[in-house]
Amino acid sequence: MTDLQCPATAVLLGDGAPDPPWLDRLRVAERFTGSGPGELVRLVEDTADLFRGETFVVAAPAADVVSALRRRGVGGGVPVVVEVDSAGWRRVSAP
Repeated sequence: MTDLQCPATAVLLGDGAPDPPWLDRLRVAERFTGSGPGELVRLVEDTADLFRGETFVVAAPAADVVSALRRRGVGGGVPVVVEVDSAGWRRVSAP
């Protein structure tokens, strides 16, 4: 069954790294920080439930972001843009 709600868009950044220039083109609802791959996965998924159809940013250590992505079957590194809904995480192109 497909998700009937719009996915949330999560922008995952390396903690302490400068924002990518394309981030200014997005309407960001909220910014968060996280650490540890397990905590990061929970933070992204819980926040996605609250911000359906919106974009939020999470900054965390780059290694934690990569590990969290792998846990959800997504490759890549930071910065990364993912859509999150009940079907899972999908990497999407940065604007």
